[in-house]
Amino acid sequence: MLFNGVSALLLTLIPVNLHAESEGLVKSEAITNTLISFGTAADHLAVADELVFSGDSEKAITTYRFIAKTYPKSKEAPEAQFKLAKQLNKKGNFEAAFKEYQTLLQKYPQTPNFEESVADEINIANEFLKGMKVKFLGIPMVPSMEKAEEMYLAILKVSPYSKHAAITQFNLGLALQKQGKAQDAITAYQKVLDKYPNSAACDSAAYQVGYVYQQLGMTGKSQDLSALKEAQNNYQDFLLQYPNSEKVQQAGQNMKKMLSKESVDTLRVARFYDFNKDFKASAIYYNDVIRRFPQSEEATEAKSRLDELKALYGEDSLRVGQERPENGERLAERRRLQAQVESMALANYNGPPKKDFVPEEAQLPRPQMKGDLRDTKPIPLQEPPVQTPQQKTPLAP
Repeated sequence: MLFNGVSALLLTLIPVNLHAESEGLVKSEAITNTLISFGTAADHLAVADELVFSGDSEKAITTYRFIAKTYPKSKEAPEAQFKLAKQLNKKGNFEAAFKEYQTLLQKYPQTPNFEESVADEINIANEFLKGMKVKFLGIPMVPSMEKAEEMYLAILKVSPYSKHAAITQFNLGLALQKQGKAQDAITAYQKVLDKYPNSAACDSAAYQVGYVYQQLGMTGKSQDLSALKEAQNNYQDFLLQYPNSEKVQQAGQNMKKMLSKESVDTLRVARFYDFNKDFKASAIYYNDVIRRFPQSEEATEAKSRLDELKALYGEDSLRVGQERPENGERLAERRRLQAQVESMALANYNGPPKKDFVPEEAQLPRPQMKGDLRDTKPIPLQEPPVQTPQQKTPLAP
């Protein structure tokens, strides 16, 4: 039976017994629908499409949902499910649309609309990544990076090898990064490089790994410069592997910024030793600034202060040399104290106050002698006592 319009179908309410064996269902009673009460899944799909064309999206959504639930094994079901998600997406009901797309990808992975559905899901998750507020009881609430993270993970679960999988993995890293989950973000970006090495997102992922380490080193609470070192190493790898990336210039600027911060921090350590009149230690760090950052303002200041110290105390007083032999325990103690001092001199130091540190090396206890020199003499040999030989003959009278 051919239908010439939605109005004719809506006015005709003739119950028909269906035997939809080819559609995976066998029904002996009429299928009910609030809009129409007859026809096959194809008939209902045609009605829903007409409703969309006429602008009645609400009734179209109802009909698409009816088809997907009533004829789940029919050849029209995947199309109805896809169009249901599409209409919800167009209406701005993003969370509901995402849920229906997930149902489509899970139940009908062979659908020809698979990649388009994944792309639509990514676009929905991207809106939350941009700061779209999550609705509660229909009311927009606070922005949710957690919702974006949840959606990206759901997409990757049902479509790990989609042509959009690499960008999904990359955006997952962005969602984690915006939540302050630095190490998780680095892991997510690294997975782009490991799992999708030929993706166009690889250069961006490699750059982001360096950038997250840079953020940790510049703004984090780490008490050493290891994060900045990792950032520099990853930026160098990025520049070698992706010399044509549009982010090359930015990576170079970031490296200069980090070097500037490192020179400032190193000079601060030198000043700390200088303030505490440990001029040999301060000279080490002043020379380090001059050697590693020769063109910086810090190098000029370090050279000027070194000249002053040489004029005041003589060059020999700044010469570094081991004054006395050190055993392993004393050397370990010296290094521990040096690490404490260097950490305390950093700009972002938030540890215990200076008074809580040991001002100088603790004196190691002298070994105790277990005896005196007499104990080392050899033990004298003891001869057996002299025995009188027994007389074998009687003595003469």
